[in-house]
Amino acid sequence: MVNCKNCGAPLTLDSPVCPNCGTPNPEAQEHLKKLAQLDKQYQNTRFEVVNEVKKTKKGYNVLTFLVVILLANLALIPIHGASYEIADRIIASRKDTEQIKAEMDSWLEEKNYDAFVVTYDKYSVDYREYEEYSPIYYLASTLVNIKENLSDYLYGKNLYSDPLVRGCQYIKEFKEDYERYRRHDYSDFTMKHLDQIYQEYDACLKTFLKLTDEDIESLGSLSNSEVLLLVNRRMNDEE
Repeated sequence: MVNCKNCGAPLTLDSPVCPNCGTPNPEAQEHLKKLAQLDKQYQNTRFEVVNEVKKTKKGYNVLTFLVVILLANLALIPIHGASYEIADRIIASRKDTEQIKAEMDSWLEEKNYDAFVVTYDKYSVDYREYEEYSPIYYLASTLVNIKENLSDYLYGKNLYSDPLVRGCQYIKEFKEDYERYRRHDYSDFTMKHLDQIYQEYDACLKTFLKLTDEDIESLGSLSNSEVLLLVNRRMNDEE
């Protein structure tokens, strides 16, 4: 615990600026700088270990190297809870990044978005290493939620809530997210899969909810209640 040099308010190392007067907290800035340096050391060490593991292919060497990394990082990091974060990263890094990407790519090529979302969640991927997959994941997750709720509604699987209401909320959220992602300068890989997910979303709404192209185009500008009314009207018209 330190005090602000300007107003004297108590500060912690998690406070980059004083919450009272806004004066920068140099101790916090130095703390973050040290953590960044330690993270860089960890990434370099991890790269060396992964290469060594690939060469040896022997289980006892894998365990030995992981223990060495864990002990080295615990010795370097001061007691601010960062040691637990490093330990978690070491455990997660045992799965080679390229293998995880290859697994996710295979699901995307098959357009199996349920499996893609499960794989992304399973490995709790790091945003920096999987940046191009992040918007794909969020859009695919919303599509999965739409399908699950529509299935519950159409086949009466959920008797204790209204899945159509939730489904319409996800329908609007998907449309807003997709339009926002389209305005970003993402890679061709990311945009390709975002567009493919949108095509499945479009087909799903037309097939199960009987929405028209004009209906789908307007979803982003409607409120949740207006989306629900539109869906009900189209389904009743079809009947």
